[in-house]
Amino acid sequence: MSDRAVAPTPTDLAGVDRELARLRGGSHGTNVRATTLNLVAFAGSDDHVNRISDAITTIGSSRPLRALVAMPTPGPVRATVSCSSWLGAGGQEVCSELVLIEAGAAALPSAVLGLLIPDLPVFLLWQGEIGERRQLLQQLAGQATRLLLDSDECGLEATASVSRLTPALTDLAWTRLIPWREALAGFADSRDGLRALRRATAVAARGPANEAALMAGWLRSRLELHLGLDRSGRGQSMERVAVQSSGGEFLVERVGRGSVGRTVGPDGIEHPVMLPHRDWAALVGAELDRMGSDRVYEASLAAA
Repeated sequence: MSDRAVAPTPTDLAGVDRELARLRGGSHGTNVRATTLNLVAFAGSDDHVNRISDAITTIGSSRPLRALVAMPTPGPVRATVSCSSWLGAGGQEVCSELVLIEAGAAALPSAVLGLLIPDLPVFLLWQGEIGERRQLLQQLAGQATRLLLDSDECGLEATASVSRLTPALTDLAWTRLIPWREALAGFADSRDGLRALRRATAVAARGPANEAALMAGWLRSRLELHLGLDRSGRGQSMERVAVQSSGGEFLVERVGRGSVGRTVGPDGIEHPVMLPHRDWAALVGAELDRMGSDRVYEASLAAA
């Protein structure tokens, strides 16, 4: 939690920086800006605004940032500014800033561009479906160093269709799969395990369709094999992944509803493994620590 949160204040675009300086304590106050990045977040609904606002209070302390939340609404351009502060070294406050920009879709890209802090990376976080807002996404992505979206929300086909709009694309669904990929990769630590994995023939997964496809794409691209995919389940998170091989089955699955899981290889030996449910803010925060493209994800998406 932040040590201090300042209530949102309406203003016009010209007054955003002046109002943020006042909220931070003024030019002679003790607050330190120390901004490390720009985060542009598309919000198609009030729920999206609330979600990113809550996330800033979680991730802003370790990654001081300026968040520009772009929300398409009828009427003239409006801005609402707020900031959250945390005690840093020497007792000084370090602040993260949030600016909600409401405007017609045609006016949003220029409004965002005018409020970016120069010479800092720009992360574009797209929330929800893409659909008819593809042009807006394309315009915002033209300003971005990295594009973050969630194929659990927009779908894997739409994710692949926008992969060329930015030099670096990442998918929060891919980030959710990190512990699953690490657990499966553990089987390749032994020579026999790697040899058996290279004889894989199919993948069976119980979980969301896009995450199952990404897991299969990852295995296909890493093992350079043509693997079939059998998906089941209607849950909102991955529950089970099994790789069928002529050398036996490689299984990773969740045990119960918690974060504990297990792996079982062809030898039948069971090992405990952690498969945590990471909240949305933690997923976003993890991706804000990464710069550049993720070649393994790109290859997995292409093979999904």
